[in-house]
Amino acid sequence: MNTPILVYAPDREFTLPYIRREIPGKDEITDTLGKRPAVAVMLSSTEIYQSGEGWLDEDALVDPSSRWVELEEKFTAQAAGAGTKAYILRCAPIVGTGMTGPVRSLAESIYRGAFFHFPGNDARKSIVHATDVARAVKFIAENNLDPGIYNLTDGVDPSVHDIAEALAHRMSDKRISTLSTKPQQWFGRLVYGKKQYATYTESALYSSAKLQSCGFKPTDTCSYMRTHVYDNSSL
Repeated sequence: MNTPILVYAPDREFTLPYIRREIPGKDEITDTLGKRPAVAVMLSSTEIYQSGEGWLDEDALVDPSSRWVELEEKFTAQAAGAGTKAYILRCAPIVGTGMTGPVRSLAESIYRGAFFHFPGNDARKSIVHATDVARAVKFIAENNLDPGIYNLTDGVDPSVHDIAEALAHRMSDKRISTLSTKPQQWFGRLVYGKKQYATYTESALYSSAKLQSCGFKPTDTCSYMRTHVYDNSSL
């Protein structure tokens, strides 16, 4: 790569070390359009969409009150003014070192012993690992895709149970209790509150078929968390 790649990652700065590792080169990653990069990639969020059933793709309705709408519009306008190809990756919740967002909140709850499994909870969540975010940025830069919006998920959409167990595995196989009886489940709903309970028991699914149809092959996030060997060079 001979020209800088702009990566705009509001609230997702923790992904930048992954991206720099994937795209080595002192001057290849920049945070300003002043260097006139040929490619500009924004890490947006699937939080931009209105809630809906099934897998939401890039044509799904967005929530006009979402802060991501304004951020995306500003990014696109600035890239157009600089004559730069603009790509928006609407990322599912990202898993990685230093992560922010709902997966971090879940991990913190597990660490505190405040998360419990509910029997019969079949809720599934689209997620993606930061290593795949980095790979997607490189893939876009190297393959001259049509500029525009692309959802990014791991394509597996694991259950909340499996996400929690994979996170617990990274915490020296921390045990997560199950609320097996009806009184326990009633108490769990009371402790969580209506909003948090819904977060853990309602699916949130997004389709990344558009990007995958271009040839990008994501990684199973839960499998990665369970099998990746962390060493001094790991993030």
